[in-house]
Amino acid sequence: MYKCYQDNIVEGNESFPLSLIIRENLLYLTIWVLAGYLLWPVWTHSGLPLLTIVWVIMIVIIQILLKKHLCSGCYYYGKLCHLGWGKISSALFKQDSGNLKTGMNLSFFYIIPPPVILLTSLVFAIINNSSWTYWFVLVLYVIFNAVSFPARKKSCSLCVMREVCSGSAARSKQIT
Repeated sequence: MYKCYQDNIVEGNESFPLSLIIRENLLYLTIWVLAGYLLWPVWTHSGLPLLTIVWVIMIVIIQILLKKHLCSGCYYYGKLCHLGWGKISSALFKQDSGNLKTGMNLSFFYIIPPPVILLTSLVFAIINNSSWTYWFVLVLYVIFNAVSFPARKKSCSLCVMREVCSGSAARSKQIT
């Protein structure tokens, strides 16, 4: 953990309300479920939604790795950050057991998949003349993703780690 955070010399919330933690996690869960629905018909084999299965496996693996590589070295390790992941990380991993550089790379999970899924789903919907339900879910997916960016930035702006966390949406300077 960074010395300045151990010594509590940085401004930010000490912990976050459970209502915010639940809302923010439900937002991400909703986005992931909508993505799974959109990917479901894109690639199937013998009735199995292979792309959705790959998506679910990828989410689980990335989330576990994020908790290890970012959250185990965070100020909120063992505490309630705006996502509650500090508590989860402390239950799964020893403090400072991760690699911040790996965590930085993993944080791209929140940037890269949304446009890829959107484009894949759009192409699929146009080519296959998809139902109104599919289009409705696609619009919901776009709306929830659009809402997630300012919501995450607001939560990150209250975080003690906002300037050094590679997953921060509220950093005012680049990590060197």
